Amino acid sequence: MDNIDFVSIDFETMTPELTSACSVGLVKVINSKITQKFYSLIKPIPDGRCERNTFVHGLTDEMVMDAPTFKDIFPILCEFIGDLPLVCHNRATDMNIITRCMDYYNLTGLQTSNNVDTLELFGKNLKACCEDNGIILDNHHDALADAEACAKLYLCYQGCICHDLAHYNLKEILSNDKRDRKYQHDTLIPLSEEDIENKDTIFYRKKVVITGTFETYPNRNDLGAILKEFGADLDTSISGKTNIVIVGKGAGPSKLDKIQKLNTQGKNIRLIYESELCSIMKELIKE
Repeated sequence: MDNIDFVSIDFETMTPELTSACSVGLVKVINSKITQKFYSLIKPIPDGRCERNTFVHGLTDEMVMDAPTFKDIFPILCEFIGDLPLVCHNRATDMNIITRCMDYYNLTGLQTSNNVDTLELFGKNLKACCEDNGIILDNHHDALADAEACAKLYLCYQGCICHDLAHYNLKEILSNDKRDRKYQHDTLIPLSEEDIENKDTIFYRKKVVITGTFETYPNRNDLGAILKEFGADLDTSISGKTNIVIVGKGAGPSKLDKIQKLNTQGKNIRLIYESELCSIMKELIKE
């Protein structure tokens, strides 16, 4: 399990216009642990609409009348986020709020392209996702509470935490997850030439790393043992010697970043995702 760094973010808006941001919550995660939080009301950019989202988040025009503008807090956002990936629940809203407010005030210096959408990962609204994963969300539509819930949800997806202690036996869940992601010692020892029956595979004598989880192969040791039968030389970390990386759900961002850097330097590390892996396995087993 890789330690991951990111900032989760959530905005509330005063009207249906995405430029009407009226509050923001930020939660910084370093080495898979929440380390810092930031919250601020925002004086919305006027848009002439009469509709108000007060019934959703409880914020009124009077409450944000003297709040700092997006331009005022922008330096704080830039410093807090830095070059870390952004995580949100519905990028179509939160990322567009940032870019539209930046455009309105002619601001630059904050990159939003490196982002993750937990709505896309889980396919449900934030409240439902939290209920499914045992994450406590007491103050839904408070920007900071939602940003923290989103951070926990992404950590859950990455396998770094699974559930809030108030609802589940976290120790038991984590120990099961670690068991499924570990190799037995013998699995990491390559087979000898005479023990490999099929040498005509893409895995033969290739350094192979597995990262993430797989629906078809939930136990990493089982998947590793199969690849080993096809001649794979399994490894647990990415290096310049790596030839193939099998990429599953929740693959470590640090591993993926390292692959990109190595390939930029002239390496040719091949990424195989679960759908392609299943197709390859199907063909090999047919043979």
